[in-house]
Amino acid sequence: MGDCGDKIQNTMQAVILTEAGNHFGLGHLSRCVALKKHLLKANFYVELYNRGDFESSEASHFDWLDEINRTILDKKLESKPLLIIDSYYANFEFCKAMVEKSKVCVFFDDFSRMIYPQDSIILNGALNANKYYIDIKNEKFVGIEYGLLRDEFLERSEKKINKDIVRVLITLGGNDYANNTQKVLEIIEKECVYAMIDVIIAHNHKPLQYGFNTTIHTDLDTKALKKLMLECDLAISGGGVTMVELQSTLTPTIALNLAPNQSYQLYEWQKIGLRVAKDSAQVKGLIKGLKKFKDRNKVYNNLSKIEIGSKIPQFVEFLKEKYQS
Repeated sequence: MGDCGDKIQNTMQAVILTEAGNHFGLGHLSRCVALKKHLLKANFYVELYNRGDFESSEASHFDWLDEINRTILDKKLESKPLLIIDSYYANFEFCKAMVEKSKVCVFFDDFSRMIYPQDSIILNGALNANKYYIDIKNEKFVGIEYGLLRDEFLERSEKKINKDIVRVLITLGGNDYANNTQKVLEIIEKECVYAMIDVIIAHNHKPLQYGFNTTIHTDLDTKALKKLMLECDLAISGGGVTMVELQSTLTPTIALNLAPNQSYQLYEWQKIGLRVAKDSAQVKGLIKGLKKFKDRNKVYNNLSKIEIGSKIPQFVEFLKEKYQS
């Protein structure tokens, strides 16, 4: 036990704090897991803590933002690690304290949520995110080239754009409380009568009513998910990480804008060809345009020019050098 502890002490250490589950969504955890894997490859010893109720083999449950657990958190940070925080709820005072307790501190940011403490680093891997940080003095790594996706989605795979829509994918995330999946499914069954439909839902989603052309999927691994994305001619998704994963597979997509914090990013992708619906009722009209092969092929060509995550290796190398300096 002592030898193991000594080995950890002599290793570059990183702690990642995030939130995922009910009321949080899963996007924060997804990109933190992706960053964790990059850090592991760079020889960091990485601990990932999730304060939400989503269970993952990649993260330990720990409500790191609860003041009751502050002593425990301070104990975890005694080694002055590389600290990465991905949260919509951590306030400035907490963030400032974390900068002081870490050797290097990185904040994931999606919409310029606050003025972050000095001597901290901002990471925003969103499309065209650089324009939101013109007057920010922090070191920053922003733009789609710093987008964090799971390994499978960083690898560009061949996709065929068919003349007609023969397969549709519906994936609206794990927190579909309004059951938009059912509403969208009914629209697709009417508008794409002969298409095969794949629907991805959480295991606790309420039962769906569907026809014989529809297949329901739960608990897909990443490879199976990417395979469905590559095989579909059209996807309907939420506006978070899954939407970006779909764009990485060059898939013509309609995204439902169901969370205010996703609006600006959906607008940026809309310029590339993403269709954005404010509710399920708008999906019907957007499908009519994407039924045209030339429109879907144009989206495909636009997306093929976007290099998601191309500079993440340089970012990780920067963190390693800053940690060791």
